Amino acid sequence: MIRRSARTALAAAACGAVLATGVAACGTVQQLGAAEKVSKAFDAFGRSKAFSAKLSVDATAAQIEAFGAATGEEIDKDSAAALAAVSLSIAFSADKPLKDVQPSKGAGNGAAQAADPSISASYTLAGKGGAPLLEFRQVGGKAYGRADLAGFAQLVGQDAAEVEGMTDGMPAALQNALKGQWVSFDPKVLEGARAGRPAGGATASPVPTLDPTASASLNASLKDILTRDLSFEDKGKQDGKDRITVTAPARKLTDDLLKAFEPLAKDVPNLGKLPKTAPTDVPDRPLSLDVLLDGGTLSAVTFDLAQLEEKAGPGTPLPVRIAFGKDAPAVQAPAGATEIGSEDIDGIVGGLTAGGPLGSRHTGAGGPGGADGPAEKLTDAQVKELTRDGAMNEEQVRLYNAMGLGFQDIKDLADLKS
Repeated sequence: MIRRSARTALAAAACGAVLATGVAACGTVQQLGAAEKVSKAFDAFGRSKAFSAKLSVDATAAQIEAFGAATGEEIDKDSAAALAAVSLSIAFSADKPLKDVQPSKGAGNGAAQAADPSISASYTLAGKGGAPLLEFRQVGGKAYGRADLAGFAQLVGQDAAEVEGMTDGMPAALQNALKGQWVSFDPKVLEGARAGRPAGGATASPVPTLDPTASASLNASLKDILTRDLSFEDKGKQDGKDRITVTAPARKLTDDLLKAFEPLAKDVPNLGKLPKTAPTDVPDRPLSLDVLLDGGTLSAVTFDLAQLEEKAGPGTPLPVRIAFGKDAPAVQAPAGATEIGSEDIDGIVGGLTAGGPLGSRHTGAGGPGGADGPAEKLTDAQVKELTRDGAMNEEQVRLYNAMGLGFQDIKDLADLKS
């Protein structure tokens, strides 16, 4: 598996790119020259009705191995090949400009967002050759999903037949979904089953959201911080595209953002308690990312992970890349999806919680589960540990636990995902 430092670096790079997109998309930096070009390019996405982005490591397996060797964090051959091949794509479409789309009142979880028929979304984890390994779509208030469990196992160098054996005894619908066949379901029903409510039972309490005054205050603080901390420089042309470098003092920017969010942390779902200062592994030096514009339109954002590693020399770059697209085709519902009804979802979740195949290896404490008993409910401390590296959020962790996975099972899965 890829070491924690590599996972953290990838997350930091993605956050840096998202940060730059957010600054410009909100129109917070309206300086002349390079900054204005970036701001206008991102602002164009808000005026479109569709948006897509694809995150990948822009390096070969050999380059990834060399980076690991140079930094003292060895990345094995299988992990390097997997990281070089994998990509994560997202796409959104709506019946109106995306800048006019507002979250539903009380919406703080995926189910609530999925139930909004005006928003369609697609999330795809792909492997070698772009073959989809995991797909999830939300269209017209309905959710669709499928996975290629055998393909994922092959990607990370594991025995596909052995992994496929994990599905033995599962409900047919779930087995088919893990073999690449589309299934569909009502996300509200799944959320109810996850929370332990039978289909048709009471609905969940609304998730708390920031009031308009707090949101306005936070937005004003972010504008001030980002205007102060970010600098832009036009670097000319690269492969026919305008290249603009965005630079920020990493530790100062992180400290400033933490201070801005701290008063509101208690009101943001799943955010938890924020640290007072930047983590020690955030470098105390400027970091830069490149924004590529094609005819004034955003083409890509790249970030070199070597900036995060003092041991990485000039000959061992490890760039991550986010390629963007606007006015992409609207997200469509897949054809031929098998619908999973409320009784099916209750049966799947209830059966797995009572000791299904996925929960057969460990309980919450790491002991035997499955046929010997259900997985133990995770403690808050265990949930915090499982979400620490960002491979999963709290909702995902608790859903896996409800499906019968214990602490060690979920930890292994998080390592596999990252």
